[in-house]
Amino acid sequence: MTPRAASYDVFGAKLTPLTLDEILSALRAHVSAREPCIVAYQNLHGLYVRLRDPIVDVLHRHPLTYVHIDGMPLIALCRLCGIPAQRRHRITLVDSIWPVLMLAASQGWRVYFVGGTPAIVEAGANAIRARLPSLDFRGHHGYLDTAGTHEVLQDVRAFTPHLVIVGMGMGAQERWVAQNLEGLAPASVCLVGACMEYLAGAVRTPPRWMGQNGCEWLFRLGENPRRFWRRYLIEPWFVLAHILSHRGGVT
Repeated sequence: MTPRAASYDVFGAKLTPLTLDEILSALRAHVSAREPCIVAYQNLHGLYVRLRDPIVDVLHRHPLTYVHIDGMPLIALCRLCGIPAQRRHRITLVDSIWPVLMLAASQGWRVYFVGGTPAIVEAGANAIRARLPSLDFRGHHGYLDTAGTHEVLQDVRAFTPHLVIVGMGMGAQERWVAQNLEGLAPASVCLVGACMEYLAGAVRTPPRWMGQNGCEWLFRLGENPRRFWRRYLIEPWFVLAHILSHRGGVT
């Protein structure tokens, strides 16, 4: 069995404080052993989605799931609960996606991506192949009905990837993976939200100093207020109410 990192229940949410190097090491160990794992993430938006959609929580609590921290507020919540989480345990998807793909290329892994529009997948795949020409990569858009999902699972079985990356946005991607996990095995799975939009150049990447200081949300809100106003201005209050009413904090 692959050694597992410690996870904690923080105000009802499962968190696995990991550094980027630890995420990469876990992926390498699981893929090498052909013992699939799920690398998920959690932030304030994710806490809100989890409160609204129990399937997210079910997938996060799967024994094979690592839930890394993607948000400085969650670092603060961990510290409030006595968990020694540090800034280095906050891993953004923008900062992790290229190291994951570079690891895959160096190890000779096949990578399958599901998510986004057809145009986003094509542009993102072109960017990946330009930077990592040796990577065996295949992608499919994420607007899937039952027939489309069946087609993707058939394609996955034919391609036999070592790693499946799913980017459908928080909630949708967790539901899709939970419903189709058996069909994705024995590949490991990484959830990446809208990360492919950044690789495709469809959305500007926040300056990394903002990401390192936990304020890239200001950049995203300014870039696209229609898309993000509710996420950053309304949802945190629901999460705060949950935290204040939650008893026990951490287990």
